[in-house]
Amino acid sequence: MNDNSPWFADDHTRVYVSEGSLPGASISLQPAQDIDSPDNGVVEYRLVDVTSSSSCGDAPFDLRVERDTDGSHDVRLVLQRQGVDREVCDRYQLTVIARDAGSPARSASLVVDVVVTDINDHRPVLERTVYETEISENVDPATYGAALVSVKATDADDGDNGLVRYRLSTRSNTQFGQLFGVDAATGAVKLLQAVDYERLPRGGVVVLEVVASDPSDSVMATVHIRVRDLNDNEPRVTVESQNGDQDIFHVVENCPNGTLIAHVIVNDADTGDNGQVDCRLQHHNGVRTSLVFDCRRSRMMHASSQHEISLDMLAYYKINV
Repeated sequence: MNDNSPWFADDHTRVYVSEGSLPGASISLQPAQDIDSPDNGVVEYRLVDVTSSSSCGDAPFDLRVERDTDGSHDVRLVLQRQGVDREVCDRYQLTVIARDAGSPARSASLVVDVVVTDINDHRPVLERTVYETEISENVDPATYGAALVSVKATDADDGDNGLVRYRLSTRSNTQFGQLFGVDAATGAVKLLQAVDYERLPRGGVVVLEVVASDPSDSVMATVHIRVRDLNDNEPRVTVESQNGDQDIFHVVENCPNGTLIAHVIVNDADTGDNGQVDCRLQHHNGVRTSLVFDCRRSRMMHASSQHEISLDMLAYYKINV
C-alpha cells in the first residue's frame, strides 16, 4: 500500500559550480527516500528551473539518475554543452521533484541553489586609453591636490580576480618615477616634486604609461602631462676673441668697418618668448664707440665710419653686453 510519500533528508541544498567547468561536469545530489515497498518506491526524478532572473535564460543543467546495484539512486546535476558564465548569471535555482510508483502517486521536492563561482576569465577594461593634463614647472605638488588625473579600469570578475591595481610601467618609473607616482588602489597620478621644464624631454611633454592589472592580466593607459615653461632662467653671455681671450680684446686703431672684434654667444634655457633675448652694448667710458653687436649672428664688430676706433681718442673701452 502506498501510504508514505517520498522525502529528502533536507528540503533545501546549495551546490557550487565553477564557471570554468567543462560541459559534462556533474554534481552529486541527495536521493529521495521512500519507506514503502519497492513497487511503490521512487521511480522518477524531474528537474524544474525556477530561476527568477530573466538574464540567466534557461538553466544549463540536466538531471541524470542511475540505479545502483543496491537499488538506491545516484542523482546528479549535469552541466550542459553551453556551460555557465558567472558574469552573465551567478546563481540558479532549481527544484528536483521525486515521484513514487503508487496510485495515486506521491512526490517530494528538493530546492537546489546553484552558485556559480568565479575564475579570472576577464581582463581589466580601461575607462579611457589616453589621459591629458597640464601643469607648470617649479610648482609645489600640494597645489595640484591628490591627483593630476585618475586612471580608471574595471574588471568583471569577482573578488580578488576583479581587483584592479595600478602602477607605472618599468620604463616610465625609470624615467619619471622621482617626479610622478600612481596610487595602487585608485589609479590617481600624483606629482611628487616640482618639475624643472629644462630637464624634461624636448617639448616639455611627459608621457607616463600606467599599468592596470588583475592577478593574471593587464592593460596600459597613457597619460600626457604638458609642462608649461616659466621664465626662470637668465640669459648667459659668453664673449670670446679670435685668440681665445674672454676679458680683454685687442683691436688695431683705424681698422676698417666690419672688422670682427669678438664672438658673443647668448643662451637662454627657457623656451618660446621666454627664451628670446634682446642684445645691446652698454658703454662705460662716456664715449660712444663704433662697436655694434649683431645678436643674431653672435658677433661684435667695428661697423660705423662715424666713430673710428682711435688710440688718440681713447686707448681703453669698457663695454657690457
